Amino acid sequence: MPNRGTAVLILPSKHYLEYGSCVMDKIAQQFKDKLKIIELRGSDANPSNIDSAIQNNDPMFVFGVGHGNVNIYTVECMTPYMQVCDNRTRMMANRVIHLNSCLTAQQLGPDLVNKGALTYYGNFMEFYLLVRGPPCASKFETTVFDAEYTVEKSLFSGKTTGQAQNDRLKAYDDEINYWTNGPGASDPEAYLAVQVLTIDKNIAKMLGRDNVTITSGGVSPSLLYALAALTTFATFGYVSYIGTIRKKV
Repeated sequence: MPNRGTAVLILPSKHYLEYGSCVMDKIAQQFKDKLKIIELRGSDANPSNIDSAIQNNDPMFVFGVGHGNVNIYTVECMTPYMQVCDNRTRMMANRVIHLNSCLTAQQLGPDLVNKGALTYYGNFMEFYLLVRGPPCASKFETTVFDAEYTVEKSLFSGKTTGQAQNDRLKAYDDEINYWTNGPGASDPEAYLAVQVLTIDKNIAKMLGRDNVTITSGGVSPSLLYALAALTTFATFGYVSYIGTIRKKV
């Protein structure tokens, strides 16, 4: 059985992925005294290192940000890591998985659960992010990830997978409120933040069990431009995707 209280975080940096990775790194620093957290950042977020981290640490929880499609999740430099029906989906059995990656909730997520993953979190359609300044430069750049990565903040705090999903959706509402009625309302692009957060909330899916915890002592487990064919990445205005195969104009 996987080691409770152990997490592997896959944090690529290129192709705009640092915008999510820098937020997750800050969360990891907050919880490293409570859990064993293995971070694979930048060039270390490659298939060989990921396999080694999972095999050597047998984590209860695996998180990955990366470009994707309905049946595939890619890592640094958009290198394919896991796809429907390959051997790596079987490596995720008995674990809780969060892939912040476009479209993976359509086929890859269900395949992971069918292969034994306890719970999967992911994005059913294209996941949008906001790009105005450098990664983690301001609330504008982090807002979508502050909501999406509430999954980790909740699970790392000992909550169940179902509670983490509820917290995730509430966090999206809280972020939307920040830009409509809170300090962000005066930002000239506040309307764009609200639009993007609304989209991302609507595609924030959870599959599998809702009563699992990943920490010790818990319940034991019984608009815009996109990627083209996973080979190019572009932005339009302040908004980008994490992975897709089609273009919106």
